[in-house]
Amino acid sequence: MRPRRSQMKFRLSMERLEERCLLDASSWTALDQLWLDPEDHSPDRILVRFRDKPFEIPETRIGEKLGSYHEVHLNSGLSISDTLAAYSADPRVLSAQPDYVVSISAIPNDTSFNLQWALRNTGQSGGVSGADINVPSAWDVTTGSGQVIVAVIDTGVDYNHPDLAANMWRNPGEVPGNGIDDDQNGYVDDVYGYDFANNDSNPMDDNGHGTHVAGTIGAVGNNSRGVAGVLWDVQIMALKFLGANGSGYISNALRALNYAVANGASISNNSWGGGGFDAAMLAAIQNARNAGHIFVAAAGNNARNNDTNPTYPSNYDVDNVVTVAALDRSDNLASFSNYGARTVDIGAPGVSILSTTPNNTYRTYSGTSMAAPHVTGVLALVRDLHPNWTYRQIIDQVLGTATPVSSLSDRTVTGGRVNAARAVGPSLLDSTPFRLTDATPITGKSGEVGAVRLTFSKPVDPATFTTQDVRHFVGPSGPISVLEISAVQGSAGRQFDVRFPTQFGAGSYSFVVGPDIRDTSGKLLNQDGDGFIGEQTQDQVLVTFTVQPLVVLDSLDVDKPLADLSRTVSVIDITEALRPKTMVVHIDLAHTYTGDLKITLVSPSGKKVPLVKRRGGSGDNFTDTIFDDQASLPIGAATAPFRGSFKPEKPLAKFLDKSAKGQWQLWIDDNALGDTGWLNSWSITFSTSSSTAEHYQEPDTQVQPSRDASRDNPEVLLLERSRKRPSRHLLFD
Repeated sequence: MRPRRSQMKFRLSMERLEERCLLDASSWTALDQLWLDPEDHSPDRILVRFRDKPFEIPETRIGEKLGSYHEVHLNSGLSISDTLAAYSADPRVLSAQPDYVVSISAIPNDTSFNLQWALRNTGQSGGVSGADINVPSAWDVTTGSGQVIVAVIDTGVDYNHPDLAANMWRNPGEVPGNGIDDDQNGYVDDVYGYDFANNDSNPMDDNGHGTHVAGTIGAVGNNSRGVAGVLWDVQIMALKFLGANGSGYISNALRALNYAVANGASISNNSWGGGGFDAAMLAAIQNARNAGHIFVAAAGNNARNNDTNPTYPSNYDVDNVVTVAALDRSDNLASFSNYGARTVDIGAPGVSILSTTPNNTYRTYSGTSMAAPHVTGVLALVRDLHPNWTYRQIIDQVLGTATPVSSLSDRTVTGGRVNAARAVGPSLLDSTPFRLTDATPITGKSGEVGAVRLTFSKPVDPATFTTQDVRHFVGPSGPISVLEISAVQGSAGRQFDVRFPTQFGAGSYSFVVGPDIRDTSGKLLNQDGDGFIGEQTQDQVLVTFTVQPLVVLDSLDVDKPLADLSRTVSVIDITEALRPKTMVVHIDLAHTYTGDLKITLVSPSGKKVPLVKRRGGSGDNFTDTIFDDQASLPIGAATAPFRGSFKPEKPLAKFLDKSAKGQWQLWIDDNALGDTGWLNSWSITFSTSSSTAEHYQEPDTQVQPSRDASRDNPEVLLLERSRKRPSRHLLFD
C-alpha cells in the first residue's frame, strides 16, 4: 500500500561537535591491565588511527601498523603536541595519541587475593576476564595515604579484626574508657565510632554485614593475610545503627550520618534500605552535601526499576548521592539487583564477594550491599589523590570514567562499571570541555511541543542558567517567549527543560543557548572545545528544529481471530523506498489473559524486534497501544489493559535509516490454552526526515546524533532469602 500522510510531529536531535581526544576509549581498552603516566611517552613517535589510508604531514614518516593504529615517526625538532594537534584536527583521522610508557600493575601478597575476582578477574570460577573494577592498575598510582575517613553506616564493624584493626578510625580527641566526653561532641568514649542501635560507645558488629562492607573498602593490603581492600590505607569509621537482626530505626540512621559529617568523614557507605521517603533523612543528606560529604547507597535487591519504584535512601534526588547496582563475575546485571536509567548511577561487582567477617573470619556475600563499597572505595581513592577537589568533581571523575557494560546500558545513568584505574588516571575535569551535547523536543499526543530538553556534558550550576540564556527564539509565526528553565529530576544536574508556549505550527524553529552558563566548578561553556571559555559567539549553540509530517501506514490485513496455541500473521506492504528516521507501532487487539501473547514486528529484510513478551498476566487487551522507543514506561513495567505509549521489549531503532520497502509482518503468538482474541487494527508511523542543531557559526563541525536505547526488562527471580521489612525499620541490602 502507499503511505497515508497524517498529523504533524516534532523531532529534534542535537548534532554533537566531533570529539578529538588524544587518548580515546579504544586505547584504554587495550591498556586496561597496565598503568600509564600521561606525561611519560616517546619523544619522537605517536600512534594514529586513520579513517582510511594513512598519510604523512610535513616532517613525519609513517611506520609499522599496530592493529588499528599506525606508528608515526617525527623528525628531529618536531614537537609531540604540535603533531598530535595537526593529526587530530584532520577529518581523515579517528584519533591520535602519544606512545605511552606502561608498567605492570601492583599485585598484593594477601593470601586470598586470587579469590577476589571483583578486584582482579582472570576468569577464575567461570568468570569473564577483565570483568572487575581494575584496581591493581590504580594501586600503581595510590593505595591510599590513610588521610581519608570513610564512615560505614551499617551493623557495626569488628574493629579487632586483624585485617581491619590498623585501618580503623580512632577519635583523636577521645581518651578510651575514662567515661568522659573528652572532645565534647556529645558522645562518651566514642573511640572507633558509635553504636546508635544500643546507644553506647561500642560499635562492634554482631551481624557480620558491616564488617564485610568495611573489608571491601579498606582491608589492610599487602599484609600477607586474608584479603585486600580497595584502599590499603584508610580510616574506617564504625557507625552502628542496624542491630543483630539487620534492622534499625531511621532516627538512628540520621544520627549516624550527622555524626559522620561532624567528625570528618568525607564519604559514607550506606548498604541498607527500606522505610520509604523520609523528609528528615532527605534534609540530613542535603546537610551532608553542604559539608562536601559523598553518600554512597546500594540500589536494592528487589530486581526492580528504581525509576518507577523508588527505593530509599538510594532514590533521594541530591547530587551527593551515588547509587550502585550489582554485577556478577561475567558483567551481567545480578538477577536480584535493582536498576534505573535515571536513578541508579553505576554498577560494581556484587555477587560472591569475599571479605572480612567478625572474629577473624572471611565469608562470601552477595547483594548490592557488596557492590556499593567497591564504588565507595574508588571514590575514596580519588579523594585521597585529589584532597582539594569538591565532592562533585570526585563523583564526576568516578562516574565519567566508568567502563561501558552492555547489561547496564539504559539501566544506569552511566551505563558502566566502576573502573578504579581510569578514576585515578587523567582528570576529566581538565580534558573534557563543558558544552551542550544534546537536545530533544518534548512532544504531546498530537505532535505539539512545549519544551526542549537540553543535555550538558557536566552538571550545571542552576543559578547560572535562566531564561535570559535562551535568546533569539523564533518560529513560523514570529518570536517565541521562554517561560521557564527547569532542572530534570534524576539527571544529576546535566539536563534542563526549556519551556515555552505550546507550538502547533508546521515549519522551522530556532533559538540560541549560552554562553554565560557555568558548570558546578564555575567554568563557562566551552562549546568549540578550544580551551577559551565563555566566548560570546564561538561558545554559543544554535538549536534548530522543524515540524514535519508523519507517514502513517495502516494494515488492511486485519479483523481476524487470534487462535489458541498458534501464530497469527498480519502484513503491511510498502511500495515506496522510505528510509525512516523515527518509528512507532500502534496495535489494537482484544484478548483475554494477555500473558499468553508474544508480539513481534518483522521487517522486509527479516529483522525482528519483539514488542511484547507475555506481559500483563491475567489482564485483558491491547487497546490503542503505542510502542515507541521514546516512551518513558517499558512495557514490562506496565499492567493490562495496555493503553497508551510504552517502550517495546527491544528498540525499534534497529529498523531506522534502512529501506522500509517491502512487506512488514506482525507476528502474534498465542502460547497457552484457554484464551483467544481478535486483531482489530495495527499501523506503523514513520518520520522520514530529521532536523538539526548546530554549533553557532560552525555548522560544518558535527557528528551523528545519539539515540536512546530501549531497556531490556530483566527477568525477576526469587531471592535466596526473603526478609520481612517493618515499615518503621531499615534493613541492609
